[in-house]
Amino acid sequence: LFIGHLSLSQNITFSDNLQISVLTCGNGEELYSQFGHSAFRVKDLDKNIDLVYNYGIFDFDAPNFYLNFAKGKLIYKLGLSWYSDFEDQYIYENREVKEQILDLTHIEQQELVAFLKHNARPENASYQYDFFYDNCATKIRDVLNGVMSGKIEFDGSHITTHYTFRDLINNNVPHNTWANVGINIALGSVIDVEATPNEHMFLPEYIYQAFDNASLDGKSLVKENRVLLERDPTRISESGFSIVSPYSIFTLISLVILFITYRDYRNNTRNKTLDFSLLFITGGIGVFILLLWFATNHTATVKNFNLLWACASNIVVAFLLVKKARTWFSKYFGILFLLLIIQAFVWLFKVEVFAYALIPLLIAMGIRYLYL
Repeated sequence: LFIGHLSLSQNITFSDNLQISVLTCGNGEELYSQFGHSAFRVKDLDKNIDLVYNYGIFDFDAPNFYLNFAKGKLIYKLGLSWYSDFEDQYIYENREVKEQILDLTHIEQQELVAFLKHNARPENASYQYDFFYDNCATKIRDVLNGVMSGKIEFDGSHITTHYTFRDLINNNVPHNTWANVGINIALGSVIDVEATPNEHMFLPEYIYQAFDNASLDGKSLVKENRVLLERDPTRISESGFSIVSPYSIFTLISLVILFITYRDYRNNTRNKTLDFSLLFITGGIGVFILLLWFATNHTATVKNFNLLWACASNIVVAFLLVKKARTWFSKYFGILFLLLIIQAFVWLFKVEVFAYALIPLLIAMGIRYLYL
């Protein structure tokens, strides 16, 4: 590794016999890899140099990494590696790698390589990451189109669906996972709009499709497609029923809420422990949503209607609830019930789509609030 780093840190000189391609990597099992990956590959056929320019590098050891991540100020950078090392990683992760060899003139190849070499210098390599608009996939499109002075024509006719940004995310992250629940709670209604063909390209697979349907100076941008790595089906883990999945956990919690509510109804009582827990947890989630909305640079966490069920004021009312009964409590729970009704219409008219795993919990909360 040390020798490889030293050799890559030197000023590499390419010959005139180059092959430049775009690599599209399939989804992995970890959350950060579930949306795939894109990179440039520069292969010198005379000098036997085979490099990958990768805009998907981030440093866990960077100062305030986790704080910057939470605040939406995550810095990514352009990294450089040997293709053989890049390939080994994807063999290990059992992920597909496809290659699109670009049909570029000698001058266009030299201009692109010059840009990548300049951009890979330490003082130029970093950029402000944005999941939808400035990531490893959009960088491929923007860098190439910039070097070609905007001459690439993208034909979006291959996009025949009407997916929103949220649909595109949910297509890659299964509904019955905690990642899906977390994403759909954190992201606001701004992603519930239909994505244009150009906006689809925040995902690597759509970069692949767009390049296949793009032209440069009247000819196809891609002259050859190849599959470099295929997934080994024997190494794919099948996801079955899990007792700790969101649907299982939320259904169990909902049954507990309904059972306690029924018992309270029979005995004309109120379980303060349940009500405190319900208000405190939903209120805490509401505070978290407000912080994502107003205290971070994230562009996709604004206008979040999850606040209809995760009302931030609940965290205060939870403590008032355990002290002594107040005459306005029943009215407050009536408002919470009304907010759930409003949420149902927000969901019905697709102003914002919520995590499907929350459905049993929202029903149980509505019944509890109605009883209170």
